[in-house]
Amino acid sequence: MELNLLSGLLLLALLCLALLPFAIPGVLEVLLALAIGAFISAALMWFGWLPQDTSLVLLSLAMLTALSAVLLWKPLRKLQKNGVRLQEDHAISDFVGTELILTEQAHKDIDSHIQFCGLEWRVRLDPADLATVLDPGQTVLISSASVGFLLVRSKPADSL
Repeated sequence: MELNLLSGLLLLALLCLALLPFAIPGVLEVLLALAIGAFISAALMWFGWLPQDTSLVLLSLAMLTALSAVLLWKPLRKLQKNGVRLQEDHAISDFVGTELILTEQAHKDIDSHIQFCGLEWRVRLDPADLATVLDPGQTVLISSASVGFLLVRSKPADSL
């Protein structure tokens, strides 16, 4: 089987996509940008808009990878901060649904702290909650838990 530039780019893109589930944050963004750059470069070669010269293909791959990394950086960071649920540890997932009384204001974008089970936990208001700030003294429910970090939501009015 002959491996030309077009099939090499497609193979690189597929390999990067196959490695995405195993990548750590930071490397994940690079692999995704490289896969997008390789796919676009392969498409440009396929349609004849990019000559099959190795130096031009590598230059195109580098430029398209850098461009996609710049364009994807902010949306991926926002997704990591707000849209992703915590990866829960089975040992502390039993905390989900537990009621707490806030000792500090809870915000969606700033961590506060609370004493719970003899430890000090970082607390943040769940992005899915309708409230943007909850005051100290309010009862909340733990919606997600990770080591040292709790997402809380306001307690529904009907369960008061």
